[in-house]
Amino acid sequence: MELGELIPARFLKRENRFVCLVELYGKPEKVLIRNTGRLGELLVPGRKVYLREKSTGKYRHELILVELESGLVCVDSHLPPKLLLEHLLKSSYPWEVKEYRYEYGVGNSRFDLLVNRKVLIETKSVNLVVDKTAMFPDAPTQRGRRHIEELIENAETYEPAVIFVVQREDAEKFTPNRETDPDFSSALERFAGEGFTVKAFACEVNLREITIKREIPVIF
Repeated sequence: MELGELIPARFLKRENRFVCLVELYGKPEKVLIRNTGRLGELLVPGRKVYLREKSTGKYRHELILVELESGLVCVDSHLPPKLLLEHLLKSSYPWEVKEYRYEYGVGNSRFDLLVNRKVLIETKSVNLVVDKTAMFPDAPTQRGRRHIEELIENAETYEPAVIFVVQREDAEKFTPNRETDPDFSSALERFAGEGFTVKAFACEVNLREITIKREIPVIF
């Protein structure tokens, strides 16, 4: 997936869940961030980041990438469904796509993808990596736990799946972040224990594009 033209800046501080302050062209500017996670290990004052210009909305730019010594990290949490679909269409793994729908409603919730009218998929954007282990979530998520429980509830109608998209290259395995959110982790472990699909994929990220590169093992 192409990222478009990116503009280098320096991160200054996070003002709230949706707004960051950066130094752009020598001046402070507020920019949008599409990620409600804490990102404390990424959003460090002085760190180089990359922005993309927006055509609508209150802010002129949005924060897309953070530069670490180990490589670039994409922090746009809206991308994983699109990245997964792009991967499925190219590889037919783990499902061959004959038709799909984004944001498919079931009951009172919406799930990221419905593939072939049967496979109901919730994707999660992963940015946290510690000692080459990707972890989710980096902040407690009642919404994430609820999605897993609702997938289980609808298993007689659909084939439920949870896919973790690690938007960086330096992860070798994935595990749920039990210390940060034991309830989400227990729900995911139950989900996997009932035989439903849980997979994780690491991405290749550069200044031009981000793509799913390889599957990594899920460890409970």
